[in-house]
Amino acid sequence: MSKTNVPSLKAAVDEAVVIKKVTRKLLPFIGLCYIVLYLDRTNIGVAALQMNDELGISASMFGFAAGVYFWSYTLSEPFSNYILTRVGTRKWITRIMITWGIVTIATAFVNGAPMLIVARILLGFAEAGFSPGMLFFVSRWFPAARRGVAMSWIVTFICLSGLLTPICTGILTTFDGVAGMSGWRWLFILTGIPAVVIGFIFYAIIRDRPADAKFLTPAERAWLQGEIDREDAATPASTHGFAAGVRSGQTWVLIGVFICVTFSLNGLQLWFPQMLQALGAPTAAIGWIAAVPSLIAIVPLILWNRHSDRTGERPLHFIASASVAAVGFLIAGLAVNQPAIAIVGFCIAGVGLYSALAIFVTMPSTFLFGAALAAGFGMINGLGNIGGYLGPQVTGWIKEATGSFTPAVLVFGGAMALAAIVTAVLRAYGKRRGAAIPASTEARQPVGS
Repeated sequence: MSKTNVPSLKAAVDEAVVIKKVTRKLLPFIGLCYIVLYLDRTNIGVAALQMNDELGISASMFGFAAGVYFWSYTLSEPFSNYILTRVGTRKWITRIMITWGIVTIATAFVNGAPMLIVARILLGFAEAGFSPGMLFFVSRWFPAARRGVAMSWIVTFICLSGLLTPICTGILTTFDGVAGMSGWRWLFILTGIPAVVIGFIFYAIIRDRPADAKFLTPAERAWLQGEIDREDAATPASTHGFAAGVRSGQTWVLIGVFICVTFSLNGLQLWFPQMLQALGAPTAAIGWIAAVPSLIAIVPLILWNRHSDRTGERPLHFIASASVAAVGFLIAGLAVNQPAIAIVGFCIAGVGLYSALAIFVTMPSTFLFGAALAAGFGMINGLGNIGGYLGPQVTGWIKEATGSFTPAVLVFGGAMALAAIVTAVLRAYGKRRGAAIPASTEARQPVGS
């Protein structure tokens, strides 16, 4: 579509109505996919309450099994995202979801630590490409000025996945002994089935680009597709190609930042049920308590991302969120023998951590576009998830060496503080050189300006 047609199309449609249609049609379903993703990624944390004793798995071995998933995930992420740019989001995400659902179901039948480790490695291979693929998908449907709120809603659904933790603990106890199987085995079976079902639904209802959207009028399709194409055309060609995302210096710095985020996020998510158990919480209550930090984070992260969209500023919003997470972990870590204060600290950390995550996922799209965005975020999400391995593993080592989770929680806080510092340095360098992450995205001409 020629650029000369954009003003007339904009006059012919109500852009707010178009964005609302896209939001209502796509985001709830994408959010559901994310809920299932995090359910199948973290269900091992609840399963461990029974599984570790039954299979004779030590704290350090559990940390390795929980975290080794991220090695295979990291190795296959760039390749997975390259395929996605060739075959399209619809086909590739469908493959990803069905495959990881099958692997999750199969995990129910492991009989020891070696088989559990193999299952987690296979899960990493299966899930690789999902998150960057979804970011790429959002960038194809939402103009830049609307992207932050869109991503905040996705992270909101990630937070809502915390509600499934009580359901998981319920499965653990309710299904224990059914058909002669332990509750933790049923947990893997019953959490793997939704991924397979939703994978087929994804293929049936999702389209790769606005031009193919039947729920929009012809004029709305033309305007939205034209807006996305206009933004792409307004950026240097060197920022579009797949290789550009891999070569970018900003990409490699953000990998380091994301390692810090995933270290803390996955370390907390996979060990939090056992941390609460160590604090004296009864098994029946662990799931409900574990859900609190992510649920409390929902409103703040939405408001914070809206503010980020209004101002066009990303790095400062991330720095503030990461700093809040660091303070929360400090409070939780220092609240020795004070469970109530520790839980308050974890709630503060959750607000900062999830808000930081919601801001972070918008940052690559401020300097990468098209296939480069898929490549760059694939690199960031893939290599950055090395922290996803290190977080659970280091926590297991610390717990085994000291008999306490306190040092690990303090390390979580230190990682988030480091993420804030690195981002602040990168932002300052970018302002001086104009070569790193922009201090704001206002130059991208927000929709409606």
